This record gives sequence, C-alpha cells and structure tokens, in this order.
Amino acid sequence: MVCLDTSFIVALIRRDPKAEKRLENYVAGEAKLSTTPIAVCELFKGAYRSKRRDIEVRKIKDILAHLEILNFPIEACERYGKLANDLQLIGTQIGDLDAMIASIASTYNEPILTSDKKHFEKVQSLIVETW
Repeated sequence: MVCLDTSFIVALIRRDPKAEKRLENYVAGEAKLSTTPIAVCELFKGAYRSKRRDIEVRKIKDILAHLEILNFPIEACERYGKLANDLQLIGTQIGDLDAMIASIASTYNEPILTSDKKHFEKVQSLIVETW
C-alpha cells in the first residue's frame, strides 16, 4: 500500500502525465492506494477556493472513491506530538499538516508519495517516494 499526499492527488487532478504514469504503475501492480484525512481536508479547502468549485469538488470525490482513507488513531496522534516536538528541538519544522500526514502514514507503515520530498524526508521513520 502507498499513501498519496495532497501534492500527488493535485497532480492527478491537473492531469500531470508523470503522476498519471506513476498511478498506472501502481494500478498495474495492484497496489492498494490510500490517503489521510488531513490530505482530504487540504484537497477540499483548495477545491472550495476554486472558481470552478463544483467541478473541482466532483474531481476530488471521484478520486477519493478509489482510495482508502486511513484513520487518525491515538498512536498516530502520539507520533505527531513526538515528531513535532523533536523537529522543533532541532530547529527543523515541516508544518503541522505535513507532520500529521507523516505520522499517519508511518503508523500504518506506508510509504508516502509526494512532491514535498524535502519536508517528508525529515521524518526518519517514513519512506518517501516521488514521481
């Protein structure tokens, strides 16, 4: 299974050929695809900012219908608290939303597929993939 970050889903919505090819490879390999509730929130926030709100919301719902939305269990909440604190102590921050996404993905032992490689590579327990 692989956890899709917001940036990858946005690339799919924008019909990025590299992202579409990467998705085709996962589908051909019968990989299970997931995302986090945090990424879903970010996607809807962007859609509701759009001038083409109804179209963008529909695109998101269509994509989400094919993904497993991971839960945000207590273990992931604790990982987030530790991660945010550890990063702050060393003077490195990735933002709360990315830290939550990373915490959820690592709780489920899933790699994250993202274009924000620099942010997510700061999380030691996370495998980061890009396209």
